[in-house]
Amino acid sequence: MNMIEHTKTIIESTDDISQLVGQNLMIHKSSVFPFADSDEFLAELLKHNHNNSKLISIGTSTPELLIACDKAGIEVAETLGKTAFTNSIEEILNSISSGDIVYIQNPHKLSGANFSLSDLKSIVEKNKEGLNIIDEYYFDFFGISSIPLLTLCDNLVIIRSFAAPFGIYSSDAGFALASSKMIRHFKENFQLRKITNILRKTILATLTNNDILQERLKEIHEESLRITKALTALGVQCRITATDFLLLRVASVKDVGNYLRSLKIEVDNLDGYPKMQKYIRFRIESKFSNDRFINAFEKMPQEFYKLKTADLQKTTLRKSAEKNQLSLDDILNEKIAERSTSKVNIEEKHLFKIMD
Repeated sequence: MNMIEHTKTIIESTDDISQLVGQNLMIHKSSVFPFADSDEFLAELLKHNHNNSKLISIGTSTPELLIACDKAGIEVAETLGKTAFTNSIEEILNSISSGDIVYIQNPHKLSGANFSLSDLKSIVEKNKEGLNIIDEYYFDFFGISSIPLLTLCDNLVIIRSFAAPFGIYSSDAGFALASSKMIRHFKENFQLRKITNILRKTILATLTNNDILQERLKEIHEESLRITKALTALGVQCRITATDFLLLRVASVKDVGNYLRSLKIEVDNLDGYPKMQKYIRFRIESKFSNDRFINAFEKMPQEFYKLKTADLQKTTLRKSAEKNQLSLDDILNEKIAERSTSKVNIEEKHLFKIMD
């Protein structure tokens, strides 16, 4: 198959998907590029755009990013905040040289850390001669998108997932948003697996079931609050994120992990990642599965999870494109002040503190 035939096949096989994505996001379909596998797409993107540059990972590098960089032969440098949950835009800008590849997960897939639109704009403007990649895997849970920046620069690629908002983790299908010129480059040069008819049906189903999506997002939010309240009462330190997972800080990651695995409850060990010591990650599932998770902690020896000290790492809040860095006590006081009632019981006050 020659290049013209290859491009025609891609256009024919994904045009309906691009059209629907464009309608949903109110952008032209020429700025949409669907793909079957996000890891494969990222590797191709880096391979065709690195020009001997290095990649700046804003936040901890995730395994899929490291694999893609290895395939493309690109050096990776991490820019980390003082904690896993904060970002210093000044330090980030100082770490970027125009011409680099800058990769940002917003929110971050491990910590849930996130950026405001104004922060993202500053980063993209600093790296005018390079390539900016913003991975919005958890956009539906977070709500802040960098799509408005597409009209300001031609060197921005936004990556999203079709399946993640629905909890379909067996599929890595997604789409890229970029300038129409860059999308044409993808279609003409990228050698990617085709989207099969079965996968197309799944994708189209995710794009046309907004009511189901909104119900799931509501359920995830309510369940995250319910789980956090139950675990906080037991003395477990929790962090709610703008994603579909909770972060738990425990005394012994090994003991907690082994205990949960013995009950066939899956959690991710984040203890080996920078600034994520003693943390595990739990993906919020059905109410039944979440109840099993809570019950496991109720029966688990307290010395496995209970810590003598609280995690007082700062959290970066994003409100109306503003960036504020507050301690947990500051956040607690702000939340209490915003409430109309003058009474906040001890249990509720404790919940606020651990949640953030």
